[in-house]
Amino acid sequence: MLVVPNNPSKAIPAADSQTMQIFMGMLAHEMRTQIAGICTASNLLLHGTESRKNKNFYLSHINSMSINVLHVLNNMMATSTIEDGKLAIKALPKRIQIRHWLKEQILQYKLITAIRSVKIKTNFRRNVPEYITTDEVKLGQILKNLIDNALKFAPANTNICIYICLLRENRLFLQISDSGQGIPVDKIPFLFQPFQSIDEGLGSMGLGLYISKLYAASLGGDLMLAKSDISGTSFLVLINTQD
Repeated sequence: MLVVPNNPSKAIPAADSQTMQIFMGMLAHEMRTQIAGICTASNLLLHGTESRKNKNFYLSHINSMSINVLHVLNNMMATSTIEDGKLAIKALPKRIQIRHWLKEQILQYKLITAIRSVKIKTNFRRNVPEYITTDEVKLGQILKNLIDNALKFAPANTNICIYICLLRENRLFLQISDSGQGIPVDKIPFLFQPFQSIDEGLGSMGLGLYISKLYAASLGGDLMLAKSDISGTSFLVLINTQD
């Protein structure tokens, strides 16, 4: 016989309840930015007086973002589980051509960077191999969260710079830098904690950096703040990989 507790909220321990809140927040966060991009492109398509070439671009953007939403959700549901009341994340490694992969990631920002007059530039060291093995979806979400943050604060007519090198065998290093005003000093201690927004007033859930750090750890690495001052902000990503 199934007995239903009088107070359903007590049926789940506090730690499990917080874990579920974070898990659901992660799902919402990973969908939100993708859907926002789809809405922006579809709105321009519906209400703009664009040329046929531009309409095809917007349709291509909508299609690309829609496919990406499915990839992100499928990856998350396949690799994120709750074990003993804690969130457990595993990687799904795949061999990718890293330079082509990064180019495709940045292409998704062609619309928003044009609107905001910001450019995304990449710099590969020669020691980076042509192919690496990693979870491309999780690495893509780390990169997306960092670029999204940079775009919020990057002034017009500036660059977001992505530098990639191989520190040693099977250890990839990425640095993402912007020329914004930096992160408020009082926010820095809470950067990688869940539901701690560094951009109040911009509708942030405060989960992007937390999720990115979890994903970096699942890839055998870490995410760190390198610097933040009035000249800009830089984040460092380290992951284990195979060529």
